[in-house]
Amino acid sequence: MTDHYVTAAVARDLTARLTDDDLALLRRVYELRFVSGDQLTRMHFADSPDAAVNARAARRTLLRLTRLDVLERLPRVVGGVRSGSAGFVYRLGLAGQRVALEQSWLPDQRRRRSRVPGTLFLAHALQVAELHTLFVEADRSRQLELLELRAEPACWRSYGGVGAQRVMLKPDSYLRLGVGDFEDSYFIEVDMGTEGSRALDRQLKAYVAYHDSGREQTECGVFPKTLWLAPDARRVNAIEGCVRRLPQSRELFQVELFAEAVRVVRNTSNVP
Repeated sequence: MTDHYVTAAVARDLTARLTDDDLALLRRVYELRFVSGDQLTRMHFADSPDAAVNARAARRTLLRLTRLDVLERLPRVVGGVRSGSAGFVYRLGLAGQRVALEQSWLPDQRRRRSRVPGTLFLAHALQVAELHTLFVEADRSRQLELLELRAEPACWRSYGGVGAQRVMLKPDSYLRLGVGDFEDSYFIEVDMGTEGSRALDRQLKAYVAYHDSGREQTECGVFPKTLWLAPDARRVNAIEGCVRRLPQSRELFQVELFAEAVRVVRNTSNVP
């Protein structure tokens, strides 16, 4: 589709042509904003034990959805020019945004095709998408029981202030796991090593302020552990240093390597 505006009638007709699996994939892209073809393949095309079969199914589906303009490829690829559809980065196209509106995922407002995101923003978005991919794969392989996994802004929390002046806590993700008869929950920060100590201090203090507001405990009965995921050991040490400087509530935070995310939540939750 090349129309610059997609009517509600066209969107309803298009939605009727989409399968439940198509809609689940579109919902994932809507929630994460930017997702690579490889990540979508791993999350949504795992029916066959043969990875090549899954990859072919993913290529066909992603090409079809792109031609319908429900998905849009960014002009740059990841993983090199030979990586095919797995190397493209996808977001909702104009038709996909209208489908999201019809499905009540989006607020009732007109959407526009946005600009290509900056390199740092996109890298962070894809790292968050990778985290979600790892948790979906771990749930599928029964390494953990995934009850809820939300990206921003769905996982943001508002507190304090009045009206438009309310303060927002903005985690990168929220995770809730089943652990036998109990549940464990986490706010997750995906750190890319690009922020200085002052920015880290502000983020840490925002979590402490939200904890002290009592809102999460009142609504959910418990305050989630804040899991800070860093790219390397040096960054882990830097963030831990910021946590140690807090005058209180240090127990709210746990700093780990990004690569250890699944292992950490399994061990913390004592998942068998």
